[in-house]
Amino acid sequence: MNASVPAIPHPKAQRIPTGENLFKTLLLIALLMASFFAADQAAKAIDASTALPGAAATAAKWSLVTLLAIVNGVLLVGLAVLAHDAVHKVLFPSAFWNELAGGVLSALVLVPFYANRQYHITHHGCAHQPGLDPEEGMHRHRFWYAATLGSLHGFDAHFRIVVGNLRRIAEPRCAARGLADIAFMASAGAIYFWLVPALGISISVSVLPAIPGFLAAFAFRGLSDHYGVPAVRRAGDAAWDTDRSKRQRDVSGWVVRTTPWLEWLWSHVNYHEVHHKFPYLSHRHLPAAFEATRRTHSYLVVRGYWRSLLNQRKRAYYASPEEVRAFLHSEGA
Repeated sequence: MNASVPAIPHPKAQRIPTGENLFKTLLLIALLMASFFAADQAAKAIDASTALPGAAATAAKWSLVTLLAIVNGVLLVGLAVLAHDAVHKVLFPSAFWNELAGGVLSALVLVPFYANRQYHITHHGCAHQPGLDPEEGMHRHRFWYAATLGSLHGFDAHFRIVVGNLRRIAEPRCAARGLADIAFMASAGAIYFWLVPALGISISVSVLPAIPGFLAAFAFRGLSDHYGVPAVRRAGDAAWDTDRSKRQRDVSGWVVRTTPWLEWLWSHVNYHEVHHKFPYLSHRHLPAAFEATRRTHSYLVVRGYWRSLLNQRKRAYYASPEEVRAFLHSEGA
């Protein structure tokens, strides 16, 4: 147990919810495939119907496809968060199953797993530090640019890491990461572009619309992690290095209080700042860790993802302390 916060387990003593993670993984994949099937069947039924004139039928068809694409985006974000736990090696206790499941889940959301681990661990090491945090490339832009095109910068950075790993042939571990990422991405490609059509489902109304649906849902959730938070001092600054209490008070991200069903579906990623303070914890422990530390640690708390985005749209990526003071929750301060 953590000596300073007894409610937070030691990394090796924590309970990883293996059964829940497996159930959620299979459920989300099943729901995604069911949504693909529903989109295909609905599109075929509308195309075959004579009840609506041509323009109205086309509008109805693509309205339904768009709605299901948004649903698919929400489901894919759920898979992405499970892959995120695998990046931190807390999806499954078994290293083999953690890496295998993490690789497949990451590929299903178009992210190379080992490249993401390199990118993400760097992000944790210098979260919200200007010039050091790799997530700057995604979100250090005007709000609407970050919300629409920012994620494309992230994908570009990940695939550059894959290429960099493949070029390091003299370093077998790096090359192996690159090859593993290629294999995982190929497996996802086979699922989306061979298995789905083989089941008789048109990818034009299922897989292809799900991609922008996922990007929209990813931005909706991802912007509420760090956007609009004051910059954190660089780790190289003398004051940051010597003042431990200052480091504990620094905040790099948000806690978004949301509905229980969305917390479950997205595996408690809404407690993002708690995750940054305790990155070794499985998602299952994050709500309890927040309750245990909310009187001793500083948190920026906002109620609801919509309210979070409405507040962020008025700010820059690095906000001023005055802009977020109303959201600062530190009962022990």
